Amino acid sequence: MKLIFALFLSLNLCAQIGTGEWRMHVPNVKPIDVVVGNNIVYTAYDGGLLEYDITSSEKSLWTDVNYLSDISLTCLEFYEPQNALFIGYENGNIDKIENNTVTNIPAIRLAQVSGSKRINKIVEYGKFIYVATGFAIVKIDPLKEEVKDTYYPTNGNEPILDIAFRNDSIYAITSTKLYRGFAKNNNLADPSSWVIDTRIPVATGIITYKDVETINDELFVLKTSSVYQNDSIIHIKTNGNSTFSDQTNDLEIRSLENLNGKLAINSAGGVFIFNSDYTTYVAGFIISPGGVDVYNSFVTDEVYWLADNLSGLVRFENGGISKISFSGPPKNEFYFMDCFKSKLVVAGGGLNGKQKIYSSSGFYVFEDENWTSHDRNNTPLWLEKNIWDFISASINPVDNKIAIGTYSEQAISIVESNNEVSEVFTLANSNLEPTMNGGVDPMIKYLQYDTKGNLWIANSYSTTPLKVYTKDKVWQAFPLGSSLINKSISKIVIDYNDNKWLVVEGVGLVGLNDNKTIDVLSDDKMKILNSGENSGALPSNEVTALAVDFDNEIWIGTDSGFSILYNSSSIFDAVSGGYNSQRIKLDYQGIGEHMLGKTYITDIEVDGGNRKWFATQNAGIFLLSPDGTEILATYTTENSPIISNNIVDLKFDHATGELFIITDIGLVSFRTDASYGDPENANVNVFPNPVLPEFDGVITIQGIQYDSDVHVTDAAGNLVYKTTSNGGTATWNGKTLLGEKVKAGVYLFWTASNEVKGRKVGKVTVIN
Repeated sequence: MKLIFALFLSLNLCAQIGTGEWRMHVPNVKPIDVVVGNNIVYTAYDGGLLEYDITSSEKSLWTDVNYLSDISLTCLEFYEPQNALFIGYENGNIDKIENNTVTNIPAIRLAQVSGSKRINKIVEYGKFIYVATGFAIVKIDPLKEEVKDTYYPTNGNEPILDIAFRNDSIYAITSTKLYRGFAKNNNLADPSSWVIDTRIPVATGIITYKDVETINDELFVLKTSSVYQNDSIIHIKTNGNSTFSDQTNDLEIRSLENLNGKLAINSAGGVFIFNSDYTTYVAGFIISPGGVDVYNSFVTDEVYWLADNLSGLVRFENGGISKISFSGPPKNEFYFMDCFKSKLVVAGGGLNGKQKIYSSSGFYVFEDENWTSHDRNNTPLWLEKNIWDFISASINPVDNKIAIGTYSEQAISIVESNNEVSEVFTLANSNLEPTMNGGVDPMIKYLQYDTKGNLWIANSYSTTPLKVYTKDKVWQAFPLGSSLINKSISKIVIDYNDNKWLVVEGVGLVGLNDNKTIDVLSDDKMKILNSGENSGALPSNEVTALAVDFDNEIWIGTDSGFSILYNSSSIFDAVSGGYNSQRIKLDYQGIGEHMLGKTYITDIEVDGGNRKWFATQNAGIFLLSPDGTEILATYTTENSPIISNNIVDLKFDHATGELFIITDIGLVSFRTDASYGDPENANVNVFPNPVLPEFDGVITIQGIQYDSDVHVTDAAGNLVYKTTSNGGTATWNGKTLLGEKVKAGVYLFWTASNEVKGRKVGKVTVIN
């Protein structure tokens, strides 16, 4: 078991994080479960737990990066004898929260069993909790936090979806059957101790079972159908007869619930509550005029708490509806990011190889600690249009507008600085081309604005896959030769000499020098780099990542390691063998090995200190020194709060140093100790300030000149500490050069060359 003490939870709910801290960006819709206990409403989302204090209205967000043991929550149960909350997870993990302390109960996750370990339901009965899993029922002592027994109604052949107790019997529902056992039988681990309850038929075809509830000693089973709005309830009466309720016509039922002794149906449409004889609904069912899709509900003193798929946590009282929300992404779909001046834009679509997935997720903007969502339901120019698979985005550094690229009819959209779409480009009003071999829509795989505001476009799988839409609103296509026709450009990077570098599927890396004359093609120069011995010497022709550093060196990631093009400005006139990239070779016990070996690189980002951040397919993130010869840090699920080792995309907010990380299971971010330098020291920020006694992190000064020598002195001018900034950020651990914690007082930050003098750029107050 693992104990984690949870303090200052609310700090991570909506505020910027400190240097070295992580945060999980949890979508604030599609809650999974809701329970209430000890005057606290707990709502489970796929990536975290929202805690809402009914009295104070305070909200806290628990996630995998701040105290929870996992990410994919599946169910909740509040155990009143201990005032403890139990959380189930997709992988079999269970957390217990009691007195703001998280205890992990990993027994099911670690069990050596085949099949799913998913926690489907947690049910309290007597002095124990019973856990419905993908392979069995697990009986747990909530006080000792240990497994007492495991029951196998299905012999492990079918997942247990829910559990109910009635009189002296325990019931287990699967998708096809209802099983019954004697609750006091000490041999329930034996499948032969269970019988199939024949009062409901074995489900076949389009019919499945999902839920079982006991209400006033009556049993109710949720029967779902793949036919839309054809779900129903089986009422197993005390005389053994089974009757089908016709009260649920035209409903998509999500779950059943016992709300203070009354049967409640949670559905796409509201929460419907039966009267005591189960023949009609209580007058005045719960429904929202804006639409509601309730997956679970809870009632306290005639206040209903709804886990609504469309609105998140909803409070319903005396006919009034209010949302209890928090700042988070609108959906759990993340594919690509761009960031400029602390404005992050996320394309939420995706592809299945070269194929569409018809995702309508749209794009999201994260700015000033708030998320906004933009899709075809709330964007006037997209209404009733065929637009989906949002796969690329770029922010114009000239005017802060956003270009959004899709794989659909509405290929490119221009978004104003207020996040409103003002212009849409299709085949009819541009020189964009549909994908070849029978395609009808353009695939805009990548977009990149240059410093002048020209938009460079990867119109993949077309005859001219590279195009530009100039700042003067002129379209231009670039013929790149027959070998690049019908190829996919997956990334475009523009270096400090205005050369364009294109990652081309199966080809390698293509460099284009347009001689800074976009409208004149005759003076263009091009070079193709591949894995050939004298034609680039790339580790592989499958280039997967690309970055330009402050020295104008091109860092090239592939599916088999990385290399560096040092002479990027001269390769266009170089002869065979004169434009090869280089690999960093390290001597290890007399054996030369390439840095990162054959690691699959998915992205490379350069931070404000010119250090290189390497995202990988399954090995997490590597931080390399500016020259790439030293691994400064690694971030994996084993040694950091990162939620997955499979990294899809990285993007820096260079103003703050926060690194946003798309993984295969969600979005997290980490505030690094580097940012872009400010040559004028115009916006210096020191945080935290003041430094309180309980603070145990680093003190950060941000917004100073690039690679400054920084000295810290006391008020009398005595040197306390010195360091060098990473770009525009320097950190201080609050200790002297001898490693002793400084005394309370005011401390000054100076930028200097080699002596304790220079320009004072900030100060901080330390309280001990």
